[in-house]
Amino acid sequence: MSKKLITLSVCLIATTLAFGQKEEIKKISDTVISLDEVIVTANKVEQKQNATGKVVTVINAAALQANAGRSIAQILNEQAGLYLPGSLSNAGTVPSIYMRGASSGRTLILINGMPVGDPSMISNEFDLNLVPLNLIERIEILKGAQSTLYGSDAIGGVINIITKNKSVPNFSGDISTGSYGTRKINAQHSSSIRKLNYVIGFGNESAKGFSSATDITGKNNFDNDGYRNNNWFANINYAFNQNWNLKAFTQQTNYNADIDYGAFKDDKDEKFNNATKLTGFILKYKKEKTIFQLQYQLSTQDRQYKNDSLDKTYTIFEDNQYAGKSHFADAFFSKAISKNMQWITGVDFRYGSYHQTYVSISKWGPYNDNFKDTFQYQTALYTSLLINESSNKWLLELGGRSNKHDRYGSNQTFTISPSYKLNANIQFMASASTGYKAPSLYQLSYNDALKPEQSFNTEIGMEYKTTPLFFRAVYYNRTIDNGIDYNYIDYNFFNYIQQKVNGLELEFNWKANEKNNFSANYTLMNGQETNQNRVTTTDTITYNYLLKRPKNTAGIQWTYEVSPKLNFSMAARYIGKRYDVGGYAAADVSLKSYTLLNAHIQYKLNKHLLLYADGQNLGNTVFQEINGYNAMGRMLMLGLRLK
Repeated sequence: MSKKLITLSVCLIATTLAFGQKEEIKKISDTVISLDEVIVTANKVEQKQNATGKVVTVINAAALQANAGRSIAQILNEQAGLYLPGSLSNAGTVPSIYMRGASSGRTLILINGMPVGDPSMISNEFDLNLVPLNLIERIEILKGAQSTLYGSDAIGGVINIITKNKSVPNFSGDISTGSYGTRKINAQHSSSIRKLNYVIGFGNESAKGFSSATDITGKNNFDNDGYRNNNWFANINYAFNQNWNLKAFTQQTNYNADIDYGAFKDDKDEKFNNATKLTGFILKYKKEKTIFQLQYQLSTQDRQYKNDSLDKTYTIFEDNQYAGKSHFADAFFSKAISKNMQWITGVDFRYGSYHQTYVSISKWGPYNDNFKDTFQYQTALYTSLLINESSNKWLLELGGRSNKHDRYGSNQTFTISPSYKLNANIQFMASASTGYKAPSLYQLSYNDALKPEQSFNTEIGMEYKTTPLFFRAVYYNRTIDNGIDYNYIDYNFFNYIQQKVNGLELEFNWKANEKNNFSANYTLMNGQETNQNRVTTTDTITYNYLLKRPKNTAGIQWTYEVSPKLNFSMAARYIGKRYDVGGYAAADVSLKSYTLLNAHIQYKLNKHLLLYADGQNLGNTVFQEINGYNAMGRMLMLGLRLK
């Protein structure tokens, strides 16, 4: 299959070079646009990106289209300060999200500004496989602790996924095929009826895949692990008048994945199913600089691990099911209290519940366990004051949050974030903030005396921008106390971990001319963690590294407009050496560094049809993201987009 795809890709390049015309298309280089024009919601209210002192990265619609054929996790994995092991593993692998070295579950995922997570997961993580790329309009990445405005889990930062919400009548679709038997198809339609506009869509993805577990037996009898994903969504907007607007939305994703028994261990009949459904509304009033917004979201999660273990002698049958439910309600008010002051204040409410059932039959006999329903809720009051002086050189954000949890009690956070524009091109920014992570329902079911993790974060940075050039450098430092982990002495969760992280992020973009654009980023992350000894499990040790997180990562990309119809990009991504768990009561193992070469081509056949080819790991590098599990080899995708 891969030889055929290589041939087709070469033919595509040759054909497009020969027949390119002068009609306008969306250029890959257009993914880099002026910061003055980018509207973000870093402070909950819409504002220009250059009007906030926070470190914000926006992946817009053009950038997402220029990565067609990939997953959201793979796109995020190429950003400075982010590393997502599992994003390049077999389809259906749940990727971890590490932002600025923060552990899994410490980066808050938002969909349309509202938090999502799974109460039945150990750390309330959210599975990015449940957000297919065809649902997304843009992504905002907000780095550093953001608990003051966004609450629990925002220790490393926030990733806000904005779903499609077009009002212009439009129909679009995408179909692609590629390596490992991968097939993707999706379609969206948007239109308007007087004051109402809507967008609806669906998607389907499947793959034959490869063996998730690494075969070190040399027998080559591990089977391929397939993947199937179905999703649909509907967004509706109704404008009552020029000030009041109501948005209602619903989306559902369900995927099935074949999985293996564990690291280095095959299983030919174990399956994993994960499904989520989000439904809610956003009611908004806006008049000049006065904003009121009321929003609510209900999310449900259903996970199942099923193993008809005919190829195992010790387990005959195993069925493990989880069901979670989350309610989120938020109301905030924002008003300009003077020419140079904007005040934001709000309240939010969060409720989560889950239950679990487990059935197994093994050589030791049958076993049943029905975990009783459990729930938790928390309320919060937050406020933020944005101050800028008349010349708009100084900007200061002051914020605070008081959170009350029904299990552990109360905690508070604060934010101080000043920035200064030296001139039209240079801006300096800094911040000091605290963050927290509430213990999950899963952890509380073991130990209801757990306290929230607490973090203290500082950062300082600068941005330089002109029309063709953008450069950003940020140094950050974070300390976490009361970190929650699992204790292998009494087999329970406990507050014990202390983590210290500091790092440097460099980002660069240069639009050399109308045809050429160059971008690069580099991340240095130093981490130290005091924890239970993973070998002896009986004493305390300080590790001078963080599991699965590399000290050094770097990326570089070149985009070139071959003709007005043809665009081409090539990129390289370097991931440095890192450590992973070697097994229970075993020393950690070192995973080798690797470099991947990627490329993307898109060619406009006419005003309605766009042809693209996407390649990842073109050098067919053999590497591991997770110890004992395989990662993708050469991955090629060919696609056709209709508009």
